[in-house]
Amino acid sequence: MKILLAGGGSGGHVTPLKAIAASLRQEAKEPLDITVVTDRRFYSETKSVFANDTDAKLKKIFSGKYRRYKSKSFVWHIVHLPTLLKNIRDVFLLAIGTVQSFIYFALHKPDVVFCKGGFVCVPIGVVSKLFNVPLIIHDSDTRPGLTNRILSRWAVQIGTGMPTSFYPYTPSLMVYTGIPVNAEYVPVPESKQREYKASLGLAVDRPLLLVTGGGNGAISLNNQLIAAAPHLIQAGWSITHLVGKGKAEPVIRARSLLSPGDQASWLIDEFAPMLPRLLGADLVISRTSASTIQECANAKKTVIGIASAHLDDQKMNAEFFASKQAIISLNETALSKDGSDLINQVEALRSDAEKARVLAHNLNQEFQKPNAAKELANLIIEAANSASTSANHTDSISTEVERSPEEARDDKESDKIDT
Repeated sequence: MKILLAGGGSGGHVTPLKAIAASLRQEAKEPLDITVVTDRRFYSETKSVFANDTDAKLKKIFSGKYRRYKSKSFVWHIVHLPTLLKNIRDVFLLAIGTVQSFIYFALHKPDVVFCKGGFVCVPIGVVSKLFNVPLIIHDSDTRPGLTNRILSRWAVQIGTGMPTSFYPYTPSLMVYTGIPVNAEYVPVPESKQREYKASLGLAVDRPLLLVTGGGNGAISLNNQLIAAAPHLIQAGWSITHLVGKGKAEPVIRARSLLSPGDQASWLIDEFAPMLPRLLGADLVISRTSASTIQECANAKKTVIGIASAHLDDQKMNAEFFASKQAIISLNETALSKDGSDLINQVEALRSDAEKARVLAHNLNQEFQKPNAAKELANLIIEAANSASTSANHTDSISTEVERSPEEARDDKESDKIDT
């Protein structure tokens, strides 16, 4: 069975593919040929994610992106030349990606396609329709993305990361699966937590703060930590900080101003394995992307969520999780630039251990979905099998139709003679 998995643009669209690939191999009753397609800009990060999965084939294609900002007017999008020119350029990149996808489908003939998200999925999804290959999509956030709104009209099944009431899709097509993440994201005892801290080279007797802006990082979040980190480290925290590709230099420069001892308590990486960092953490500060929150929910972590001021889906996620008393949600635009608001919230949760425990409990109980990857793997396999059965049935009917009336009469005469 040939399976194509597609996603790109951010870690939230790629890391779930690895979990799905692992579950596919567990659930399938036949050999699998799995190809992962991502966009060229996120290819190096995708290689890192699949570094220890040598069976999955990786392919990159060109992908465009439609930049639209809710805070800006329609006229602004036209007169703001940098945005306009990038959108025009990416129309051509999207066209190239569509041609690349067409060639791939013609040569390799996948049996089923799964699209996790990102604009790279648009050409893949369109070409799957042209080749009549069953398409399954997955929508993580409470606000459906543009890519999935386009592809939903051709999907045979739609997995959702949130309750189906959030989505405008055909109800019979939707399955609330949650978001597929690594099966190792589970609650761990303190002894195991200390092992993860040690594996990162951090003190095992200090509370660990994980700060992440997602696969692409977040400059505003990085700036908040630059302001807050010296105080937090002095207060006894260790910090593991994922800053995003190409965004490390100013953070490293800020760390260099600290004493050698304090520098050792601030681990900075652009893109690194999340598992040991999250499972070792006592508190997580992150964007409210659905994939990151799913990992935290499965691992039963206390979370301070800071939605991007420019992304409505993250804002809606933050409001929803906060309404369930599952995270602390902070308004990015209202945070003090000196980091004091962030410091106060971190220290408040450290002082109120019961509140931190309740938040983690609520997040885990309301949103944990440890079988999401397995459920999606089964949907993918079922779609491929159904398409294969339908194709075989059609071939059988076609064979009967192609027989001439003379051949049919000859068969009847033969039957009489045999009788």
